[in-house]
Amino acid sequence: MRVKKEINESLNKRSKKAKSFSVRTIPFFSSFRLIFVSFMFFVILSAVSFATECGLFGNYLYNGVCVPDYLVNLSTIIMLISVLIASAFYMIGIALEHERIKQWSKDLLFQILGSVLILGVYLGIAASLDFWAPSLLNTNLAYVGEPTVRSFSSANWVNLHDHVTHYVSCLISYTKGSVKNIVGITSAISILATTSINIQISDYNQFYSIFATGSGLSSLVSIAIGALASTLIQLRLQLEILNLNSALFSLILPLGLVFRSFPYTRSAGAAMIAITIGFTIFLPIFYLIIEDIGYHYYPKNVCLESPPSVSFFGLVGMGITIAKDGALAAVQKYFGQGGDFEGLIKIAVIQATLLPLIAYLVVLNITKRIAEILGGEIDFSTLVRLI
Repeated sequence: MRVKKEINESLNKRSKKAKSFSVRTIPFFSSFRLIFVSFMFFVILSAVSFATECGLFGNYLYNGVCVPDYLVNLSTIIMLISVLIASAFYMIGIALEHERIKQWSKDLLFQILGSVLILGVYLGIAASLDFWAPSLLNTNLAYVGEPTVRSFSSANWVNLHDHVTHYVSCLISYTKGSVKNIVGITSAISILATTSINIQISDYNQFYSIFATGSGLSSLVSIAIGALASTLIQLRLQLEILNLNSALFSLILPLGLVFRSFPYTRSAGAAMIAITIGFTIFLPIFYLIIEDIGYHYYPKNVCLESPPSVSFFGLVGMGITIAKDGALAAVQKYFGQGGDFEGLIKIAVIQATLLPLIAYLVVLNITKRIAEILGGEIDFSTLVRLI
């Protein structure tokens, strides 16, 4: 009888626990289901509306240009869904009094909240750059107090990324025009090198070459064309890297946030987040510094500067100068301070090649350090050796 009584008491306790469990959990699951369905409906509706407006979720039209939306984008949606799922598992663990589920969901929730904090900091910095962008129009980041070329090109300013891509496009147009003009100059030099004039005075009869050193100069010009062509190729590469901004913001960043939330993919996620931060925040700022340094050494707007060109009679004058004063005098006249090709040298060497190389080295180093802070590692030396 005593054993039977104990069995009945244990069954009664279990039935009471089951009733209390059903009473506590049914309202929770019904309310959570309602919130989750409403939230997913909002996500789908937002995705459809943004896709019809700009063609890419997380972007919107601003002055005819698709720019990132720092409030509604794929990263924020994924983080909200992840927090909801982790919170739901944690509540289920509490309701079932299951320690393993509680501990797993708690660890996952802490990792997701850390990713949410990183996302909030990134979006705050990225949005503030565009919000404070008008103040950058009249601010020289390289030489404080000096004027900046951006104050004369405010009509082309939509946001920071758009201005930087416009600046690199101007460098490409200038370099392309320079290559075209120098090819024409090379053809003219080849013609002049084979042309001579006959001077005949009484018994004096002599032939003089118009451009005696034209053949040697043509070889040097061919080398310059090759150097400008390589400059044009790497400028195209710079523009394509800058155009990856949408892909980094819309795809790489949300994937990195998801990967960082799990132990086995945390290193890859940290690397993705670091690359996004480095190439969407630091790299555009460095291009503003490049623009200011280039304007300091050559105070002209690259977007309004015409590529260098020499007329046919100018080439004849160059040949006469070389014949009269030597090649060094001609080089100083045309390539020195105030010469026709001064702008080409300073733009192609300083603004298009040297300064971007330094900027990319600094950005890659910053990206590597950010990845280490976030718990990952990027070995750029191995990547360079593979390339």
